[in-house]
Amino acid sequence: MSDRLYRTQILLRPEQYRRLQEIARREKRSISQISRDLLEYALRQRERAVEARLQRVYAAHQVAERILQERGGVPIDVDVVALLHEAREERESARGD
Repeated sequence: MSDRLYRTQILLRPEQYRRLQEIARREKRSISQISRDLLEYALRQRERAVEARLQRVYAAHQVAERILQERGGVPIDVDVVALLHEAREERESARGD
């Protein structure tokens, strides 16, 4: 990674600026340094969240593929709306509605 820095400008709400100033003062660092660290942390968190979502989608796809193979390539033909209505009716009749 290069040590080259790029100049940019962002607009902060007063509370954000005050909080950055407080952190910078307490840590004896510049607002720019604090901002870069916070941005790097947020970018890594975002990347991890995207990767986790992709892994969940891949796992779901693998499960769907396995089910399809177990069924000999015949997809499940289910009317989801009808199932939801049926479940709702069962729940309401169990409650006495």
